[in-house]
Amino acid sequence: MSPYPFCDKLEYVAGDYKKYCSGKKLEKKHSAFMKLLEEWAQSDSACSNKKIKSVYSYVKKGTLGEDLLKSKSVAEICTPADIETHNFFIRWEVEISGDNKPQTWDDSEIQQLWIDFYSNHFSNKKGFCYVSGKTEPIAELHPKKIRTSGDSAKLISSNDDHNYTFRGRFLDADQACQVGMAVSVKAHSALRWLIEKQGVVYYTGEGIKKKPSLTIVAWCSASDVEPQLLKSTNALGWDEDDEEKYTPGESSANAIKNRLRGYYGKIPEDDKILIMGLNAATTGRMSILLYREFIKSDFCEAQENWHEHLAWFYTYWKKDQNVPYHTISAPSPVEIAKAAYGGHLSDNVKVMTIQRLLPCIIDKSPIPFDIERLCFDRASRLETISKNEREKTLETACAVIRYNLYMRNKEKKEDYKVGLEEDRKNRDYLYGRLLAVADRVESLVLHGRGETRDTNAVRYMQRFAKYPCSTWEFLYVEKLQPYFSQLKNRGQFEALIQKISGLFDHDEFVSDKALSGEFLLGYHCQQKAFWESKAKLKAVKQSKPINDEKDD
Repeated sequence: MSPYPFCDKLEYVAGDYKKYCSGKKLEKKHSAFMKLLEEWAQSDSACSNKKIKSVYSYVKKGTLGEDLLKSKSVAEICTPADIETHNFFIRWEVEISGDNKPQTWDDSEIQQLWIDFYSNHFSNKKGFCYVSGKTEPIAELHPKKIRTSGDSAKLISSNDDHNYTFRGRFLDADQACQVGMAVSVKAHSALRWLIEKQGVVYYTGEGIKKKPSLTIVAWCSASDVEPQLLKSTNALGWDEDDEEKYTPGESSANAIKNRLRGYYGKIPEDDKILIMGLNAATTGRMSILLYREFIKSDFCEAQENWHEHLAWFYTYWKKDQNVPYHTISAPSPVEIAKAAYGGHLSDNVKVMTIQRLLPCIIDKSPIPFDIERLCFDRASRLETISKNEREKTLETACAVIRYNLYMRNKEKKEDYKVGLEEDRKNRDYLYGRLLAVADRVESLVLHGRGETRDTNAVRYMQRFAKYPCSTWEFLYVEKLQPYFSQLKNRGQFEALIQKISGLFDHDEFVSDKALSGEFLLGYHCQQKAFWESKAKLKAVKQSKPINDEKDD
């Protein structure tokens, strides 16, 4: 490997390193480093200065290893016998009278001198740069380590002159693309910095096989605001006062809009929002999967569309607290992937799902049907999901279904509210409400007995989704009647069943046609209505003097 020009590992810089360790290439590494440093230090004054010459004069003595071992800080952590096991990287501080910046690695003058030296002595090949539009030194090799320090994939690579990277279309790689050396270094360094600062890198594999995969980075061209694409609405950082506004109905939609506008309101109107997605199919070559430029208004409109219409009931846990909190929020892409494929999905499946969801977030397109269907199928089989995951799976499935229903019917401006719609007469929605009533009746009795088993409504949920009429008749006649007889407020639930049944069209009610995702919306909204009424009743009782009344 070629040495760095000024700061490098001890095996390159120390001329006496071979005294303390063995290695066939040590002499070669040090000679290459010294040759490069000597040429730089002894070049004309336009490319060198006193600091560079001072470092060269010291390194030429060949005593760096010995001097290091004499220093107290190094002697405390290693001995001559084990210096080889320490991966020392050498950088220089040079004190010169009148100069208050001894740290050479942060010296902009030295950085510019190296650029000038390299341009004049090592880059003889000049051509037309496709980026700058100027004739300048052309980069023959482009940087790697873009996503992480161990990343070998390159965005621009043309060293494969035996296969078909460019052959068949061009005679040589330069005909395909020429990028100036300075442009390449600056662009790759800026991208590397952006990814490190605010990018999201997903990994695949475990242990030594772990490697970076899909990488998403978003930034503003003229402001410090970090656009967020991969977080739930709740994770954007609500204030405690804002959380109280997240209740079912119009107030939640308005709160989401106001929060997004407040967050992105710091972006100037003429600023651009840029989004890039990267991935590598092989270890050596990386591709740009996604690149978009937005004006502020278009980006904010896309964000509002995603967060507002994907919003649904949302359960989360705060740090160091084992108590669930409830709000209204759009789930994150990772949560959608888990709802579709299960909590133990592979890294590859998670990455592929997130990659497919990105256009939905930024281009206002529907969520792919197969993802919606997987969410619906898993949420319709709650008995197969652990009780810890059920609520989150159901919430996320309902959010995906609600979003796609809006996208399919947005010309009609039809949207499901986040909350129970008692006057909605959609067949699938009403059947979902009936199943929620059956679940509530049995749950109350089981809770009174101290039993924690699944209700018949949950156990027969998948069958109910396929054959709603016959399954409801079976549940109501054969399964629910014993539980009705044990309820004090049986009449209340019987009346609710009759009220819901009365909203059906008769022909639709007696049909055994399979239910769509809207059935889950009705089921979950009716459940939430029961829980909210219970919470209100509990609050009322707590405000009264203690008595012997029991909560049914």
